[in-house]
Amino acid sequence: MLHSNNAIINVLKFIIYLYPISFIFGNLIINIFTLLTITLGLISFHKKILDFKDKKIIIIISLFFLILILSTLFQVLNNGYYPDSIKSLAYLRFFILLLIIKTMVSTGLLNLNYFLFSCLIFSGFVSLDILIQFIFGQNLLGNQPIIFSGDTKYFSGLFNKELIAGGYILMFSSLGIFGLPFIAKNLKKITLLFIFLISFLIFFSSLILAGNRMPTLMFIFFIILLSVIINKKQYKYHFLSFSFVILVAGFLAISQTENLKNRYLSFFVKSVPNPVKLVNELKKNYPELEQYKDSEKPFHALKQYNNENYKLHHFYSGHFSLYLTSIDLFLDDPIYGKGIKTYRNNCIKKVYLPNRVCESHPHNFILEILNDVGVLGLFFIIFPVSILIINLYREYLLGDRRLNDISNWVYIAIVLVLIIQFFPFKSSGSFFSTFNSTYTFLVLGISLGLNEIRFKNIKK
Repeated sequence: MLHSNNAIINVLKFIIYLYPISFIFGNLIINIFTLLTITLGLISFHKKILDFKDKKIIIIISLFFLILILSTLFQVLNNGYYPDSIKSLAYLRFFILLLIIKTMVSTGLLNLNYFLFSCLIFSGFVSLDILIQFIFGQNLLGNQPIIFSGDTKYFSGLFNKELIAGGYILMFSSLGIFGLPFIAKNLKKITLLFIFLISFLIFFSSLILAGNRMPTLMFIFFIILLSVIINKKQYKYHFLSFSFVILVAGFLAISQTENLKNRYLSFFVKSVPNPVKLVNELKKNYPELEQYKDSEKPFHALKQYNNENYKLHHFYSGHFSLYLTSIDLFLDDPIYGKGIKTYRNNCIKKVYLPNRVCESHPHNFILEILNDVGVLGLFFIIFPVSILIINLYREYLLGDRRLNDISNWVYIAIVLVLIIQFFPFKSSGSFFSTFNSTYTFLVLGISLGLNEIRFKNIKK
């Protein structure tokens, strides 16, 4: 029986180490990995997944899932069934995933060095594949760049027509880059720093070519933040220098390419929503348009459309209209929200107003969480994440005085990834999507495991 359980745990570890590759193949494979992790984890650990030394954090996180279910239930009771409502129950799989990853880490069964190394290998492969596509006109699978919006080229590599390569590289390179010290531990420090610089440049170059602007900017923020929070002065100086090199290289690459220059200029000048304009638009009342409230007709189809009394903002990337619509919906149910994925079901009710738009999600994690689970739900996820960041950074600062053999690089990797993942001003995909939720709760599971180790040591 013992040998059988050991075999199951070994398979489970192998699946977790290979999680980064599942994101390349899409939601079906991600869900298969998650189902296997949950099944094997429950067989191996049973009730042990519920053992917590630091119970407060897991209680608060569990309230996030409870609010998600209840807010969805209230929406069904008040407005009738909607197709996405069952997903609030299916979403519980991420809570179980989080518990299993926590248990693997806290019991020492999961070697986080191997996981970081896996992230490095696969994010590096995706990045190099994009560089090959740029140089030779096609990637290793023969995929050519995607032409979108006129003559804009996206070098999407392995992801082909899905423009998510930048998001993938940001998520897994920000973990994987810290796998370098483990494979280069016998090298001189100057050699390791050189490898760091080359890796940063490869990841950054592939992000620019992938065409996803926000992941590129967040990668720059990631390197700058790393140079700020790292506690060893010699590394702080070098990573700050790397930040400068990356910024200069990026500026030169973008400024010398008309296509890239126009894309990034339009992003800063036109695509970033002006908060003052958002607030001003939210303050406006349109009583004369109330007659169209339930018509589901967009404002541009109404007879008032050409009236000069209405201030219409240019659409550009659509973020202004998306954020405005999302905030408008949030203000209707600010405490517990409207239920999972209800933005796409309710945004149609707001399009009769100027500068509103209806899409599948608001393209911002914080706004989507506010819309779906309100202020309560946002608190129940952001508060524990903030506590985990603080606790793990304190553990990182202990260095050699820490009562475990987990590397400083692991701690700083998780701290940085949590900050990047929940950065409030980041435009993004849907928080509740399989892609983003799996990654988020995978990292949170690791964070909880590290926090449990910390708590055990404090109690000794």
